[in-house]
Amino acid sequence: MALTPEDESAYNMLAMKMQRDINCLADPDRSVRRRAADKLNRTLQNEASRVSPAVLRTLCVSNLQCPLLQCAETDVVEKCRERALTSLLLLCENKAMEPSDATLKELVALADSRLGKMPYPEPTEEIRLLILQLLHAFLKQFAAVKDMPTLLRDVITELANALGKTAVDPFPDAKKMSAECVILISKYWKNDMGMQIGTIVRPMVVNLSHQHSRVRVCALQALDAAVPCGSEALPELMKVVLLPAVSKVVFDHAPSVRKQLVCMLAAWLGQIEQVQQFEASIFPIFLAGIVDESPEVRALSLAKLNELSANWEARDDDGGVKSGEVELMEVDADDVKSAPPLFFETRPPLGARKLAASLQAQVLPQLLEKTGDWTVQVRERYTQVLSAYLILLEQNMNPFLDKVFAALGNICRDDEVVVYNSVKACLGVVGFYADSQMILASLLPMVAGRLAGQDTAQHRTNGLILLGMSIEGMTTKTIGAHLELITEALCDAGLRESEVSDLQDQLAGVVSSIVKTAGPLLAQKDEIGFRLFWVLNHLLASSSESSVAFEMATESMEELAAEMELPAEVLYARYMGKLLDTMTLPTDVSGRWQKCDPSRVLFDSICRRGGAACGENLGKIVPIILIHLEPDQDADVRLASLALLETMLGTDAISQAFKPFSVALLQKAIIPNIVWRGGRVAATIRKVAVACAYTLLRQGIAGQQCLFETAPQMLPVLKSSMDDSDAKTRQLVCLALQYLGARTSTICGDSEALGRQQRHCAQSCLPDVYHLPKSCAEGAL
Repeated sequence: MALTPEDESAYNMLAMKMQRDINCLADPDRSVRRRAADKLNRTLQNEASRVSPAVLRTLCVSNLQCPLLQCAETDVVEKCRERALTSLLLLCENKAMEPSDATLKELVALADSRLGKMPYPEPTEEIRLLILQLLHAFLKQFAAVKDMPTLLRDVITELANALGKTAVDPFPDAKKMSAECVILISKYWKNDMGMQIGTIVRPMVVNLSHQHSRVRVCALQALDAAVPCGSEALPELMKVVLLPAVSKVVFDHAPSVRKQLVCMLAAWLGQIEQVQQFEASIFPIFLAGIVDESPEVRALSLAKLNELSANWEARDDDGGVKSGEVELMEVDADDVKSAPPLFFETRPPLGARKLAASLQAQVLPQLLEKTGDWTVQVRERYTQVLSAYLILLEQNMNPFLDKVFAALGNICRDDEVVVYNSVKACLGVVGFYADSQMILASLLPMVAGRLAGQDTAQHRTNGLILLGMSIEGMTTKTIGAHLELITEALCDAGLRESEVSDLQDQLAGVVSSIVKTAGPLLAQKDEIGFRLFWVLNHLLASSSESSVAFEMATESMEELAAEMELPAEVLYARYMGKLLDTMTLPTDVSGRWQKCDPSRVLFDSICRRGGAACGENLGKIVPIILIHLEPDQDADVRLASLALLETMLGTDAISQAFKPFSVALLQKAIIPNIVWRGGRVAATIRKVAVACAYTLLRQGIAGQQCLFETAPQMLPVLKSSMDDSDAKTRQLVCLALQYLGARTSTICGDSEALGRQQRHCAQSCLPDVYHLPKSCAEGAL
């Protein structure tokens, strides 16, 4: 560049002023070199803004560039190298360095000499950073040259070597500047970058695990720019290096890093032709942004998905999937299903659904495998990714339902709440989109234990969990057509009579899901309501009051009554008779129940909870009680039956309904069990039988005719119990005699013998009860 006379004069004066210091840069004395480097740097800082760019460029090219580069590369004094590089950077930033191939080669040679080996020939991290800053500033100017094409072909090997080495520099700022250089080269010299893609990408990937989030972001930005430049080596690089490292970034704790990951993956999916063979691996990682916990990351992912969908929709190679196969769904006419249940505000774009359907055979096995990972974090995240992918598949997931259920069945009882919730959400998606008949065809045999080798409580429990979670994702319209089949399966004896607590909990959960999902339909489906009532009563009967099953069954019973627009008491009145008819009730001694028999447990429970409904069905209930209170019956069964009878006799709502059965109860059930027998168990039975007699008399159930028929048998038996060793039994006998005396005193009339027998019994036993409350003994008299 020719200088004007004025610039020529300024150049000569400045050159004369600086020449001595320039010469001193090569002085053997290190202190002289250091002072010269300092003075040159100060002079440049002072004069750079005063002289024209032409003067400064001439000065750099003719006087400064070579000496400063020589000093920066070979001087043993750290301060000299630092000042030389600072001066060169100042010149470059003021566009004084000539953007030529020769200058490029000199700068790359400097970088390769000082940074191209491990350990670094340049030991000072700040100076390594200065070299990279100088290189970046020059490349930016070099790329802006428009008069002639610029190429890096002659220097790309050395340049890539230096950048690859500095990518693993311990100094974070050097790592970031190395990434900036890679981004710049990838933007302007794609072909040259492609030649050395492996040299740069391999060390850059290491920074994805750096402790500083900004370094990780810069590494992702560099990979975002560099990987699309890849050549024939990219597929191998993608498989061996990139995908294993990038998949881990999904779990990065910094939202800014995950956000940059989404940008990078979107760029790869949209720009790289060679990456199509890896779409099945990249797409699930990209979907992790859709399910990210950060709203910003989710919003960016959805925006990128919409952008990419336009390309995918227009793609000729659709994997054999036609647009019509993913464009329409049976549920689209249902306003309730106009929006997906998770992650997406509206139905995902057609292009994304089309790509998902074309990749399902490759993607689903990967996702299902990762849902069983040994780490909680991976299980949770990839179960969520599976949910997002199933939303994209919609009804196309149907052929893979068995595999989906098999994988989710392994983690549906995960100890970690976050994993359990993710599985629940995923199965809700399945219930929302998949064919309901296929869902039931897969799960009901598992629930019933009909699959080979799966007739165990554990497999049935897993089936119930999967079924309940899937039902919660269905709409009322969807489940309505299948209630008959579902409730029939739940009424299977192997389920409702099970005593396994986990199975009971999940069975209660399924019933709860049905009541919530199909609630509006239950008022018109009486048979369905009855079956749910039957199962719930089994759960209430066989589970402990502190269990999850009992709590859920209680809530579901109330919800069932509310959905059927009936009070709970009326629900028992409607279904109790039908339930007793459905049960296998014993008709003679040969069919008597054992204590642990599920039917006996259910019978006991509904009689205690039925209230007024029991009074309407005593014709069916009392014969069952009488059969199980015969003296030769098992002691535990007799004791349980007496306890039930005493409870029912004491229930005001039904006590008077026992009047027609009072004689039979006293003669066949109560009096035979008061007869004295030796042993502790017999004593307990005797005590409960006396309590039944007392309650029956106290409630006024025994009428005049009943007492005439039963008193002659009852008084001697009661008398025999006055010598019982149990004080409570003696007290109950006195109370029974008190009520018996009160009733017979008004009706005995001509039955003087009956009165004498009663008074004699009471007087003879009074000395034995001196320690009981005086009022009880006096009442007996």
